[in-house]
Amino acid sequence: MRQRVTDFIAQHDLLRAGSSVVAGVSGGADSVALLHTLWSLAPAMGLRLYAAHLNHGIRGAAADADEEFVRGLCEFYGVPLYRGHADVPSLAHSRGQTLEQAGRDARYGFLEEARRYFGADVIAVAHHMDDQAETLLLHLARGAGLRGLTGMRPKRGRVIRPLLALRRSEIEAYLLQEGLAFCTDETNLLREGTRNRLRLDVLPYLAEYVNPAIVPSLSATAELLAQDEAYLCKEAAAALAKARRGEHAYDRAALLALPPALQSRAVRMALAEAGAAQDIARIHVEQVSALLGARTGARLHLPGTDAWVEYSLLHIGTWKEAAAFALPLERSGETSTPQGAFFAEETPPGSLVREPFTACFDADKLPAQGLCVRTRLPGDRFFPLNAPGRRKLKEFFIDKKAPREKRDMPLIACGQEILFVPGYCISDTVKVEEKTARILRVTYMPREGAEQI
Repeated sequence: MRQRVTDFIAQHDLLRAGSSVVAGVSGGADSVALLHTLWSLAPAMGLRLYAAHLNHGIRGAAADADEEFVRGLCEFYGVPLYRGHADVPSLAHSRGQTLEQAGRDARYGFLEEARRYFGADVIAVAHHMDDQAETLLLHLARGAGLRGLTGMRPKRGRVIRPLLALRRSEIEAYLLQEGLAFCTDETNLLREGTRNRLRLDVLPYLAEYVNPAIVPSLSATAELLAQDEAYLCKEAAAALAKARRGEHAYDRAALLALPPALQSRAVRMALAEAGAAQDIARIHVEQVSALLGARTGARLHLPGTDAWVEYSLLHIGTWKEAAAFALPLERSGETSTPQGAFFAEETPPGSLVREPFTACFDADKLPAQGLCVRTRLPGDRFFPLNAPGRRKLKEFFIDKKAPREKRDMPLIACGQEILFVPGYCISDTVKVEEKTARILRVTYMPREGAEQI
């Protein structure tokens, strides 16, 4: 068995010479075999081996006995042990989870804590081929997609599974051969919980009446599907990169044109890049996919992020509503706003500057009072320079396909008459002409970090 584990480790690059590894040891047969196997391989591979044991607080005195057994086992082999305690029933109740779900979350969180404590490279857990078969059936029954049907991978992140190619019977034979004691968790023999029923009822039935090699067959299926999933993910990543138009911005037509198998993966990857992978479910991916074909301005609030569309782009990130403000415009000097500053000065005729963030007004056409710098308001109207007439500011932005960042820039206005839209132009009503005697030049400078396109 040791040789098979060694070959599996090499095949999947789970451990390299000189690696440090924390083995999760519950005291059960599988974890004892894992600890002993790694301990046996450590001298030849130069491994630094540690162990971690979490008392889940579920089985009372029996759990305490398991903890003491693991302590003695690690002491016998000279393996440093990191111990912890958790009240899994309370965690399950407070989070609305099953004991199995809460226990899994607590266990992996604890194992990562132990890895950091020891400064280890990876965490080794004792899942084997029978566990893989259970996982595949469980995900199939729950309607998982291809990713879920790949089961447990030999390596995912910092977690490795060196025993994944072994049957439970092979592990038990190894323990008998080596004369190794282990603890028995009597809850694993109860027909309570989905996994226990799969292990005790469904898989034995399938082995007896459908396929005697059901466990290896399901494990092989998971491996074949993992190869398909890896290929589709590679293609989706390439498509996402091709559609990228900035940080967390993507050409939605390019994504919309993808086949569903690639589109859903590309969307999930985009969400993960925005830091929203943990709580994203299939329904959220489907919602973003539907958003690709929505009208401009449509948006979604998702766990950990937002998604919205503006004309040709899909954006993923944090949607921030612009804070409304209105300040009098200083006609000589600086007017500071939360988003940036306007610098105004009077200049002589002939000093006209044509830049999108600089306004050159005919000073004598400006109202004597009421000029202000503010955010846009419903009902604002604008007479764009050299345009045939006034129109709603909203319609102007739509025609210009202005992204949200530009629509939320501060404006110069008098009442609801817009006189300057930074990034575009001034109002035709205050433009400089040949007879202009005085020019008021106002330049907008966004604050560092403020969005500007």
